[in-house]
Amino acid sequence: MKKFLDQALSALEQRHVNFPYELLKTYNALGLSDIDMMVIIHILSYQQIDHAFPDLDRLAERMSLTADEIAVTIQRLIVEGHIQYVERMISIRPLLERMIGMHQEEEASLAIFTRFEQEFGRLLSPLEYEQITRWLNEDGYKEWLIIEALRESVLSGVFNFRYVDTILRGWARANIKSEKQLSEYRKTYRKRSEPEKERTAQRSPQTTKSTPRAVPAVQTGKYKRFYELFENREETSVARTDTTK
Repeated sequence: MKKFLDQALSALEQRHVNFPYELLKTYNALGLSDIDMMVIIHILSYQQIDHAFPDLDRLAERMSLTADEIAVTIQRLIVEGHIQYVERMISIRPLLERMIGMHQEEEASLAIFTRFEQEFGRLLSPLEYEQITRWLNEDGYKEWLIIEALRESVLSGVFNFRYVDTILRGWARANIKSEKQLSEYRKTYRKRSEPEKERTAQRSPQTTKSTPRAVPAVQTGKYKRFYELFENREETSVARTDTTK
């Protein structure tokens, strides 16, 4: 009896299904429900063991869903791009590509944090980490655009997040969506700013040069009364001095 039990257990141990562990960890973040994931797991296990597209009735026997509900779930997952039907089999390649892309986005975000710390020469505060996350998740700025705004700020000699945010908002108003658009925007901006710089340079020598004061023309008799009063005051002062002696 024990021999038969050992053989049965050995057969069960050898009869296993391979499934990406990372996908089990991230399926919720990819937008899949628990039911969606269980349908996918059962489909893949069926295909690995029986090497065929699963029979919906047999899947229904394993799950709490009906065959119609499973069919609707599979169709929705295909339409939403989570899985695809290839050569009479279900492939989870789209899910794996999205999972890898999500990890790359996380690594890119970490690279942004590191870049800011390198350029600012210090560790970021929790509020600054939150600001970068807000740029990515709420404002929808791409990683490369945030790095470019950081570069603009550093080249301007300004090392604060408010200035970077101002740059990003300005580019958003200009509807900058690609690196090519940003390059064209910068060229246009330089063309507009160069004439203004030239005008400023031309005005600056005139502003520093002292302007000669206008001397009013001598008007005969205009100050005659003043001098008369002044002379009278001088004579009065001399007379008082003589009497005191």
